[in-house]
Amino acid sequence: MKKLFMLFAILALSLSFSGCTFFETDTEALMRPPVFTEEQEKLNKALTEVIGESYVLKYPQTGEMNSAFIFKDLDNDGTEEAMAFYSLLDDSTRINILKKEGENWVSVYEAAGFYGEIEKVEFAEMDEKGEAIIIKWEQEAGIYRYESERLESLYRASCEGMDIVDINGDGFEDVVVLSGNPIGKTNVNIAYSNGKDLCITESISINAGYDNIYSKHVGKLSDGETFYFIDSEIYEGVYLTEMVALEEDRAKRYFAADFVEYEDEEPEDESDGVIVIVGGDYGKRGIFLRNTKAECMDINNDGFVEFPVEYREDYAQDASDDIFFIQYMSYDGIEAETVWNGIVNNEEGYLFSVPESWNEKVTVSFGTSTEELVFKETRSGKVILEVCSVMKSDYQDKYEDYILSAEDETKNYYVKVFAEPESEFYIVPETFEKNFIFK
Repeated sequence: MKKLFMLFAILALSLSFSGCTFFETDTEALMRPPVFTEEQEKLNKALTEVIGESYVLKYPQTGEMNSAFIFKDLDNDGTEEAMAFYSLLDDSTRINILKKEGENWVSVYEAAGFYGEIEKVEFAEMDEKGEAIIIKWEQEAGIYRYESERLESLYRASCEGMDIVDINGDGFEDVVVLSGNPIGKTNVNIAYSNGKDLCITESISINAGYDNIYSKHVGKLSDGETFYFIDSEIYEGVYLTEMVALEEDRAKRYFAADFVEYEDEEPEDESDGVIVIVGGDYGKRGIFLRNTKAECMDINNDGFVEFPVEYREDYAQDASDDIFFIQYMSYDGIEAETVWNGIVNNEEGYLFSVPESWNEKVTVSFGTSTEELVFKETRSGKVILEVCSVMKSDYQDKYEDYILSAEDETKNYYVKVFAEPESEFYIVPETFEKNFIFK
């Protein structure tokens, strides 16, 4: 057995010095051994003829384009080119573009000097010229176009995250680039086409570091305007919704306060741990900070995005075990309207709707755990409703007096009504299935 082990060790050591691209000692190469198709084998041979054998193929770490060889009609001439990503055993990543001649591939262009790993490769139809190449590197983003057998760099900038979306509704795709700034917040730039050239908006700043953004997507409010919705945690347990639009070649930021009227411009009481943010982006907007980790969504399936507003009469406070009622609001260009009212249980992954009148008359809190929500009448303290989630693998006997109102793959969701039928807090049990929305 020892001799067999030594034989394998000697074989592995000899292969590591052979210069063959099939057996690199690079960690990435070992994790993703290059088992080539016939076409990739031809590409590998063409690369070897141009740059030699001492190279390591580079693979995009995420996304659908996760091969070191990507086939695409880059110049819109009706035939596919191939992009190859590799490193010459240093820190830089190179891109080689190859064209097919007969049955073989020939290298026609090489671009060098890209540092860091490749996170993602995508393509975006930003204008009528054909698809642009979008590459998210380790610390930056790049937008490129392959024309006249040259890879032109249209835009490169530092980047922590990016999304390809149609943010202005013109039918072409745009690139939203998010990057950090010196004060710990996030800058947003939008790359878009004006029909002739690629344009980049000036930076706008949102109120959270990139790592504290937990939801971002594009959609339309009911007034028809398209927004890039960003939900983030700006302080521990304090959340904010911001919306970015592309208007007249400028990125512009909005808050819920820009759509929802509120009577009091400033809170009267600024004590008891209330967060007060003065000037700049806040003032009235601070009222729409919230303690609930809710996110913008099409909550009523009408094809438009609604935004969450927490029902309370002061500024958002430090995180606590309290659960606050959330209203989802739509905006039709004139006024905001509440279309959903209820609570969010993030730990259990559901939203539960209740009548809007409960906001002023009912309190809600966790029971013995986050699996149990208890609704009580504020004035008397009487329990009027309980909502519980139970693993399907657990005993269900405890909930024989409850009503099984919803379920998913792993859990059952039970509801028990304590309010009497004549009470204003009574809800018909058979309707509870409609009260659940799962994330």
